[in-house]
Amino acid sequence: MTGFVTARDCTLENEIKRSRFIAVVRRVRDEEELFSRLGEIRKMYSDATHVCYAAIFDRTGNAARFSDDGEPSGTAGQPIFEALKKSGLKETLVAVVRYFGGIKLGAGGLVRAYSSSASEALSAAEKIVAEPMDVYSLKTDFARAKRFTAFAARNGISILSTEYSSEVTFTLAAESGRNVLLLLSDALQAKPYLEFIETRFIERPEKENAL
Repeated sequence: MTGFVTARDCTLENEIKRSRFIAVVRRVRDEEELFSRLGEIRKMYSDATHVCYAAIFDRTGNAARFSDDGEPSGTAGQPIFEALKKSGLKETLVAVVRYFGGIKLGAGGLVRAYSSSASEALSAAEKIVAEPMDVYSLKTDFARAKRFTAFAARNGISILSTEYSSEVTFTLAAESGRNVLLLLSDALQAKPYLEFIETRFIERPEKENAL
C-alpha cells in the first residue's frame, strides 16, 4: 500500500472574454461515485453551454476518464486531465462548466481557458493526505493510559478512539512497519496488551504534520 493525496470540494469561477468558466473539484472514489457527482454538477448548472471534465477515480492513477462535452476535440477534457495529472491528486474529479459569452476563443484559447481554470481550482482546494497506517488495539490501566496519551502525542502515534471500562482501550494508528510493541514497552515500562487489527488508509489535512 502506498499513500496518496486527494482534495476536498472546491469551486472557483473565472471570466475569460465574456465566457464564464466554473471549475468544480469533487472527491470520487470509484466510477459510480464519479457519475453520481457529475450528475449533481450537471443538474446544478443545467443551463450551462458545456460541462467538461476529467477524473482520476482510484488511488493509483490508473482509472481515469475525461470528456470535451461538445467542445472541439482535445480542447477541454484533455487539458483538464493534464492539469489533474500534474497536480498529483488521486480520487479527484475536476469539472469545468462553461457559459458561452458570445466571443469564440479558438482552439488555443479554449485549451488555455480549460487548463488554467482546472489548475487554479486544484491549487485552491484543500488537500487530504491518505497514508497506510498499522492499526492496533491497546488495553491498559488508568495510570498507564495517561502516560500513553502523552507519549503518543510526542511520538507520531494517532489515537483513533478511546473506551473506558475497568481498564482503558485505545484504538491507535502508527506508521506502517514501526515496531510499536517495543516503543510502548519502553513508554509504559511494561509489556503492553497490544493487538494488531489491520493496515488501512488514515486521512489527515496536508497542512498537519505527518503522523
